[in-house]
Amino acid sequence: MMKCLHMVSIFVLFLIRLTAARPDVLYEQNLAYANAFCKGAYVGFETLLSLMGYYESDEIKEGMTSGELIINEVDEDDRTQIQVVGLGLGRTGTTSLVMALEMLGYSVVHDDEQTELTDIFYAVTEETIDSDEFHEILGLRGYNASFKTEYEWVQSHEEVKAILTVRDTPEKYVNSWSIAVGFVDIVEQIPFRWMPSVRALRQSIFNEFKVETTDGNPDDYLNPEALKRTYLEYIEEVQAAIPSERLLTFNVKQGWAPICEFLEVQQSDCPTIPFPHVHTRAKLEGEMFFLRMITFIWPLAIILPFYCLMKCGKLVIEKLPFKTKCD
Repeated sequence: MMKCLHMVSIFVLFLIRLTAARPDVLYEQNLAYANAFCKGAYVGFETLLSLMGYYESDEIKEGMTSGELIINEVDEDDRTQIQVVGLGLGRTGTTSLVMALEMLGYSVVHDDEQTELTDIFYAVTEETIDSDEFHEILGLRGYNASFKTEYEWVQSHEEVKAILTVRDTPEKYVNSWSIAVGFVDIVEQIPFRWMPSVRALRQSIFNEFKVETTDGNPDDYLNPEALKRTYLEYIEEVQAAIPSERLLTFNVKQGWAPICEFLEVQQSDCPTIPFPHVHTRAKLEGEMFFLRMITFIWPLAIILPFYCLMKCGKLVIEKLPFKTKCD
């Protein structure tokens, strides 16, 4: 609740600042922050729709209802196999890298796609399919890059390349992750925990936010020192497990050159526009703010229609031509 009040106060102060006669550097910074925050709130709205299953196909909904996994493969010409895997922890530039890979022609599975592929993530959680079958199905559905893959799978598949995204320092990683980690608590609250897609992805989300970032100690998911230690150990483990010719350790500040060289993209085909830089801290704060607000205002979705129905009923009754009989 205090987090939401803090966000509201910042936005109110920004509106007051708009009345200033002359803009300055702080004004420009506030304007940029507010712009990113509002964009993040819209992303939060899209996240809400995705958690409600809005982007799931009818086939996936049918499979989740029946309990039968439907492969739902794409046309034969579009079928492929996983070629590239993103191994960075959250808030290390993974979303920016996803956009970069898509610009290079890859079809990527990341956070947005997770809520569109609920059935296979649930099947992995229930151990209905193993890791090899999971990646085979991704290929049959037209995906050739995954950011939802463990490094152990890459280690045993020599045909796959991996990109490990990192931050400048462990402190910067922890500082950024501290904003994102609230998502795991949000989806445990009403109304999110009622949503079928959230229930299906609950274990997957729990593992990503509380297990992978703490080396298997979920109680430490908010402990900065534990997060920092796990981050450093994870980088060492990945670098030790995957040969250097198949692994690129990458900071998004390095731009296009290392990515294009690693993926053997010809220089003429390597983009000349700036490397994507998305999902900034301000944008993430806007997204989390919107989702938190849903946990407070969701009763209005029930109360308002009921109230409107009562008001309409009252108006109808008042207009009915009742007659009173007198003896």
